[in-house]
Amino acid sequence: MPGQPTMTKEQFLEEFSNCLGGEPGEIAEGTQLASLDAWDPVAYLATMVMIDAKLGVAITFETLAAATTVNDIMTAAGSTIQA
Repeated sequence: MPGQPTMTKEQFLEEFSNCLGGEPGEIAEGTQLASLDAWDPVAYLATMVMIDAKLGVAITFETLAAATTVNDIMTAAGSTIQA
């Protein structure tokens, strides 16, 4: 039986940038979500779908709405994000 999917922090940041319609390298772990024009309920949904599809982790809308940095989202994804 295969283990839980994982991705590196760099892969996560690239995928997250894609969810927001940005370019890889524009977003870092410490980026404040409020500073991102594209961080809205549609981006929440895209992020939830990406994390579920790529990592098999269900993140709630409430969790994303409460997050203040990209690192908060990565923490919510748990051990599926590797250094």
